[in-house]
Amino acid sequence: MTQAQRLIALASGVHPDLDPDAMVRVAGEVGYNSVGIWVEPGVNWHRTTTAQVRNELENYGLVALDVEVIWLQADSKPDPVHHQIIDIGGELGARNCLIVSSEPDLEQNKRLFEDLCIRAEAAGLRACFEFMGVTEVKDLAAAMDVVEGVDHPAGGVLIDAFHLERVGLEPAAVEAVDPRWLSYMQLCDMPARGAIDDPEAYFADALDGRLAPGEGELPLAELLSKFSPDIPISLEIRSKHYRDSYPDPVERARVILEKTQAFLQQG
Repeated sequence: MTQAQRLIALASGVHPDLDPDAMVRVAGEVGYNSVGIWVEPGVNWHRTTTAQVRNELENYGLVALDVEVIWLQADSKPDPVHHQIIDIGGELGARNCLIVSSEPDLEQNKRLFEDLCIRAEAAGLRACFEFMGVTEVKDLAAAMDVVEGVDHPAGGVLIDAFHLERVGLEPAAVEAVDPRWLSYMQLCDMPARGAIDDPEAYFADALDGRLAPGEGELPLAELLSKFSPDIPISLEIRSKHYRDSYPDPVERARVILEKTQAFLQQG
C-alpha cells in the first residue's frame, strides 16, 4: 500500500478552534485523504452542520476517520448525547468514534462500552476505547480488559503514541493486542521523558507538548512496525509549538503532513 492509499487524517485536536466544516476544508486544501471531526452536540453542532460537513467531505473526497469525543463519566448511565455523537458519525460516514472514561468501575465501563458498541454497529462505526493516564482507564491492559470483556465486533482499542509513552509502555506492548481490535492509531512525536505521574503536567503535555513524527525522540518506527502496514493514522498533534509557529490553520496542517510523509518515507 502506498502512502497515497493509506488513510492519514488531520486529527481534530490540531485545530481546536475550527468549526467542523472548516476543519474538513483545511484538510482537503492541504491534501489529506481523511480527517477527524470534533462533535459536540449543543455546542459546536446543530442539524445543518451535519449536512455542511458531509458536503465538504464529499467536495474534497475525504474520509471522516473518526468523531470525538465520547467521555464516559463516573456513575453514569447510557447517555443520549453519546448516542447522538455516534449517530452524527454515521451520517458523516465516519469510520470510528473515540471513547475515553472517567468511570473507575471496570464492570460499569463494560456495560457502557457495550451500549456504545451496539449503537456504533448500527451506525456503521467502530467504537474505539482509548486509554490515558489522566482517565480512569489508564493503560493498555485496562483498556483491553474492557474491550475484550465486552467482545463486541464493533469494539476496538485506540493506541496513541503519546499516551503509550506517558504511561511508561514500550512499543512491544502492542504485540499483546489481537489485530482485530485495532481499527486505527494516533501518531505524534515528543521528547522521550517516559511516564508522567502528575495529572496536571500530564494533561498540559497532552495538549501542548506534541511534535510531528521525526521531530522528537520516540521509537515511532518500532511502534509502527507493531501495527498492520495499512492501519489508518490520525495525526494527533496538539501542540503549542505548532499553534505558535504556524497560526494559519492551512500552513500548520501542511507542515505537519509534509513532516509526517518525510518520516514515513524513511521507513
